[in-house]
Amino acid sequence: MAKIFVSYKYGDNQVEQSLDYKYWAVEKNPYTGVETKSNEATGRAYANFIQEIIGENNTYKGEKQDESLEGKSEEQIWEHLKPRVHDSTVTLVIISRGMKDFYTPESDQWMPNEIRYSLWEVPRGEKTSATNALLGVIIPDRDGRYDYIYGKSNCPHCANINLIDKHNNTYLFNILRGNIFNRDKGGTKRCVGGVCSTTVYDEGHSYLHLVTLEQFKDAPEHHVQKALEIKDNGDEYIIEKTI
Repeated sequence: MAKIFVSYKYGDNQVEQSLDYKYWAVEKNPYTGVETKSNEATGRAYANFIQEIIGENNTYKGEKQDESLEGKSEEQIWEHLKPRVHDSTVTLVIISRGMKDFYTPESDQWMPNEIRYSLWEVPRGEKTSATNALLGVIIPDRDGRYDYIYGKSNCPHCANINLIDKHNNTYLFNILRGNIFNRDKGGTKRCVGGVCSTTVYDEGHSYLHLVTLEQFKDAPEHHVQKALEIKDNGDEYIIEKTI
């Protein structure tokens, strides 16, 4: 199994609440040491669930609930995140409906910074870290839906295709949108039925390998390996590494 760094929004509660209670976050009071179970599922609960699926020894944790980037310099941000990203080969982004704070610049949010640093090639001694593979796992919202990310075509010939608006999706960070449909010479074609204007992209069209939670939990190793295969062909993509 690859070494996986998980980036997620700890306190996002706009997620499906049916996840088993045992995965819900546990908070420890820093003064009394008393642990208290969260009263709802959050991004941290899904990080716990995904960690169990892929194996604890190969998982690196993301944002903590009380962290903030406000007032930190570029160097301070990098020094804080470096131990988390160090030595990982895959960045798994838990994509949830409330992961993005619309009122805070993306440069001041943990997740886009974690993602961009994991895509950098950074010298460490005599070695340079390689760009991580990028795997996005979409979590259903509180209504159990994925339509905040995916749409469906009304055409009978391509109704089975998950559609995503790269440019106008407000729930995705810019660095994620920039790694969708970014194969330099990717193959595209029109709907096979020829009755709609939907553009159909060949497999491997994006550096971001994007799957639903159901798809991931059914075959986690397959999707991790798929992201790594895309990474191995990274020169075919125009990889977005800025926020």
